[in-house]
Amino acid sequence: MSMCEWRGYAVGALIVGALLTGCGSLRKLAKSDPKVGAYLPARSKRELAARAADTVPAQKIITFRRQDGTELYLAPATVDSVSGETLMSVAIDEVVISAAGRRNIVERNGKINVDFIVSVPDTLQHLDWRLVVGPRLLKGEDTLAFDPLVYSGERFRRMQQHEYDRYDAYLGRIVDSADYFDRFGRQGLYRRRLDGVLDQRALYAGAMERLERMTPGEAMYDRVVGWSTPQERRRQEEILRRYVRSTDRKVRARMTYVPDAGNRLDHLNDYFTPRYRYPGVEVLPGGAVYTRVAGDYPAEGGRDREAYIRSLGERPEALRNELRTADRETLRRLAGERLAYTGLRRKAIGGLLRETGDSALMENYRIRSGYVADRLASLYEVDTMALRNSVLRQGQLARNERRRLGAPDAYRRLVRHPYPDPVRLDTVIYRPDGRIDYYYTQQVQADENTSKLRLYLTGEVEVRNGRSYRLRRSDTLYYNVASMTTFLDERTRYMQRIVLRDAEANARFFFTFPVGKSSLVDTLPENRRQIAAVKSLTRSLMTDPVYLIDSITLRATASPEGRWELNERLARDRAEALRRVLVGEFRVLYDSLNVAGSYTLDEQGRQVMVEEEDRLPDLPNLLRTTSLAEDWDELYRLVAADTLLTHKAEILEMIRWEGNPDTREWRIRLKYPREYARMRSVIYPLMRAVDFRFNLHRRGMKQDTVYTTEVDSNYMHAVDLLRKRRYEEALTILRPYEDRNTALAYMSLGYDAAAYRILRGLPEASSTADIQYMLAILAARLGEEEHAVQYFLRAVELRENLKFRGNLDPEISRLIRRYGLFREDFE
Repeated sequence: MSMCEWRGYAVGALIVGALLTGCGSLRKLAKSDPKVGAYLPARSKRELAARAADTVPAQKIITFRRQDGTELYLAPATVDSVSGETLMSVAIDEVVISAAGRRNIVERNGKINVDFIVSVPDTLQHLDWRLVVGPRLLKGEDTLAFDPLVYSGERFRRMQQHEYDRYDAYLGRIVDSADYFDRFGRQGLYRRRLDGVLDQRALYAGAMERLERMTPGEAMYDRVVGWSTPQERRRQEEILRRYVRSTDRKVRARMTYVPDAGNRLDHLNDYFTPRYRYPGVEVLPGGAVYTRVAGDYPAEGGRDREAYIRSLGERPEALRNELRTADRETLRRLAGERLAYTGLRRKAIGGLLRETGDSALMENYRIRSGYVADRLASLYEVDTMALRNSVLRQGQLARNERRRLGAPDAYRRLVRHPYPDPVRLDTVIYRPDGRIDYYYTQQVQADENTSKLRLYLTGEVEVRNGRSYRLRRSDTLYYNVASMTTFLDERTRYMQRIVLRDAEANARFFFTFPVGKSSLVDTLPENRRQIAAVKSLTRSLMTDPVYLIDSITLRATASPEGRWELNERLARDRAEALRRVLVGEFRVLYDSLNVAGSYTLDEQGRQVMVEEEDRLPDLPNLLRTTSLAEDWDELYRLVAADTLLTHKAEILEMIRWEGNPDTREWRIRLKYPREYARMRSVIYPLMRAVDFRFNLHRRGMKQDTVYTTEVDSNYMHAVDLLRKRRYEEALTILRPYEDRNTALAYMSLGYDAAAYRILRGLPEASSTADIQYMLAILAARLGEEEHAVQYFLRAVELRENLKFRGNLDPEISRLIRRYGLFREDFE
């Protein structure tokens, strides 16, 4: 057998052995059917700490309060010599397991401390598996899962570590984005590109410096920043010179005109032949320039044009000498004059004149300076990070990204037995030589379901090969939770309420009137809907069991558009027109209601007529009218609420300080026409409204004001919140009352000084047993032991059974032990 074959055989044998070991262990475990025990400690840690303070110093248990208000009790800890992990060490002789499954505990500051002991027998301890114990707390219909306890065998933990090592190795092959350049970057290419950028910066910086110290004429021929050459300039000048010569020859030829009788348009070849001008045409057919008609010169410089053309033909030698000695500017002037006066045009000549001018020189200088400045700025803005990213090897980068995205799948594949999170205890069992006890304490938020709590343990054993076995749940522990709500004052609280005889109801409706007219067209669909809405509201008020209608006042308003006097008359007439329409509608409504409401049934079922004072009022005669020409207050509100007006503040200021309404609207329309247009189309229609005010009084009520006593529902709601132990919500309601229930909410949230002040100030405090007992607890919390004992003894005198309640509250039980109160009753 070769070495490779032997190694493969050995590895296979180990795997098979592990599988067989795991399966055999689970079968043995299933036969024995063990379970994790849940027990109550004989005394809680809080009680142990209290006894240590009352008697002799004992092993110290530290209480640590987190920022969120929860408490942790820290026992002395030792370090596992093999695994190096921290284990909690609690002396078993101090934490004696109680055989009872029930316990009375107390709620403090809205929190409940649940204490229990988790006991793991040696049959559930094995080097090859992991035991996970999960406490479950039942409160009402809810189940709370506490952080689990994990007991791992040494070989199981080594296997976990190996899985995490493989996953860490996978993560080690993933390159962080900060290291992309070092791992995937082409360094040489990056240096070459960076050197190129630096060279370009130096080049353009030098060019900018040269441009700044040169004039445009000097810069034009510069070998670095120039845009032309002297040879190119001479070539352009020669083109202009040839144009001047050829133009002079053509002008002289057309001035020595010889008529051709066979050509109908031959007369156009003569510059000075009178001719008609076509609208918008300066050069006539044949290339001749228009000069005059029948001896008249036009107003656009025709005389100067003809004089210049004559000068070109009359002194040819002088023109040739002038052209021969002309410098650059003179040559441009000669070519420009001939181009303007003769009409002998060439596209190239116009372009050369523009290109060789001073404006073109300055424009070229500006363009070249701007280009150099922009190029230099872009080079200085080169992002070295972007330059680094541009030289990354994309294939390796894509492979690294695939590894990063595949990390979750790799974790699930490689780590088949992950560490639990969160966890209360995670320890390694390396020497299973007996039972393991863990003192577990958990703080629970109090609510309406925490008066009775139940707790049990679940457990699961997991072997290295992935197989698992679920343990039977433990026995159930029961907790009866005593809270300060025992002293809740549940008596009904009443409050005095003032009832007024008179009341009113208001509503706004929008009717459509013709522009500038007061007649109401009641057949329009919109007006019919508004009338139906008015009738519906009136019907509901007429049939209201509490109120009767005294009068109905309708007020019509108009928009500010137009003169005030016109709008005032228009609003008044519209109100009257609407009243006439509603009177007819209300007559029909009143008749139908009156017939139905004139008779009622008595207790024997007989039909009787209603009393006179309870009959319906004469509805059609209740209508009153008033009017308001322009409601500027409403306009001010609507403008302030509009979010699309750009000069809102100025318009509002103008409405405030301008007294005359007509001038006010005129100023707005004149200064802010766009905003006024929006106001007229959107806001003004909302002001053409009719406001209804219904004046009411309570049925059968003679006096103007009556004082009644009714249940304070808000206070009773707070009492219900206290009963459900929702102390913060209750305190927001009870704070102004400063009574016993307010103090109960304060002390349940830990505001002991405020609760102490309120209870001591209550008149019935000295004669009420519950208040004396609450004062005893508060005095003990505040360190006033003498007063606490006195309050407690007084409470027992008022109600003797409170001496037994004292054993439930740690503040009182401590006083009982320290001062030996009622020793004969508890021995």
